[in-house]
Amino acid sequence: MLTNNYLAVLVFQLKLHIKCTHEKDYLVVDDLYHKQIKRCIEIIRETNPDIVVFPEMSATKEYADVMLELSKTGKLIVFGSIYAGSTNYTTIYQNGELYLIAKRFPCGSEPMVRFAPKITPNEFIKDYLHEHEFHVKGNKIYILNCLEYYEAAYLISRDYELSKDLFGFIVPCSNSNPTVFMDESRAIHNHNEFIYSFVANRIRGDETNRYGRSYIFGPIQYHEKDWMEEEGIESLDHNASILTLDKDTPSFAYGKYAIGREISRFGRSDNYLNTPCGVVTKNLL
Repeated sequence: MLTNNYLAVLVFQLKLHIKCTHEKDYLVVDDLYHKQIKRCIEIIRETNPDIVVFPEMSATKEYADVMLELSKTGKLIVFGSIYAGSTNYTTIYQNGELYLIAKRFPCGSEPMVRFAPKITPNEFIKDYLHEHEFHVKGNKIYILNCLEYYEAAYLISRDYELSKDLFGFIVPCSNSNPTVFMDESRAIHNHNEFIYSFVANRIRGDETNRYGRSYIFGPIQYHEKDWMEEEGIESLDHNASILTLDKDTPSFAYGKYAIGREISRFGRSDNYLNTPCGVVTKNLL
C-alpha cells in the first residue's frame, strides 16, 4: 500500500558557507561540506526515497557522477543549485539525466539580480513554468528555486488546471529570513489542502548569522500531528504544518507522504489515508 499511494521524500538541511563577488555567489568547498555530502549520500542509499531535495547552492561537480548514478533507480534528486557565469541554475538529476534550470527570480542580495531580466509571476508561469515540471511515478511536481516559490507558488496553487494532480512543490532555498517564506506557505496551504511544500533551507556557514530552517507543509492527519509532537518532531501552529527542522543544526527529514486529491481526514472513510507515515527527523552528523 505504501508503495502505491505514497511518495517517500528526503529533505536535507546543510550548513553551507557561501561567498559572493559582484557577479556571482560561490560555495566554499571545505571539509565540513564534504563530510555533510558524504553522509547525505549514505542516507539516500539507506532510505531509498523517491524524491531528494538539498538546499540551494549545494551542488558541486565533484559529486555529479554519484548523484547521476543514484537517480538511475527512478529517484528525483534536486541537488540545490550552482552558478554558471552570472546565472544560478537549479541542479536536478532524474533517470540518469542532468537538468539545469535557470533561476528566474533572484533575491535582491544575490549578484544575479544585476543581470537577470525582470519578469512578473504571470510571465514566469506562462513562459517558464513548463521547465520546472517533473513527474515521479506519474505524479506532477514543480521544482521552484527559493524566490520562485515565494513569487509564483500561491498563484499556481489556486489555479485549477496548474494544481490539478499536483503532488507539490520541491523548494531548494538559501535565505536567512525563513519567517516570510513560512508566512507565504501558510497562505498557499490555506487555499489548497491537498498539495505539499518541501522547503530545504541552508544554515549559513559563517558565524555572524546561522539562521536557516527547513520545513514541510501539506496534508496531515490531526492525530498524526499529535503523535509526531510526542516523538519530538516540531511543527508550526498551522493545520498544514507537518514539521520544521532546528535552525542551527545540519539535519534531515524523511517520510512517506500520501498521494491524492481526496485525502479524507475521517478514519471511517473509504478514501482515508494516514499521512504522513514513518516520519523521521535526525541530526545529519
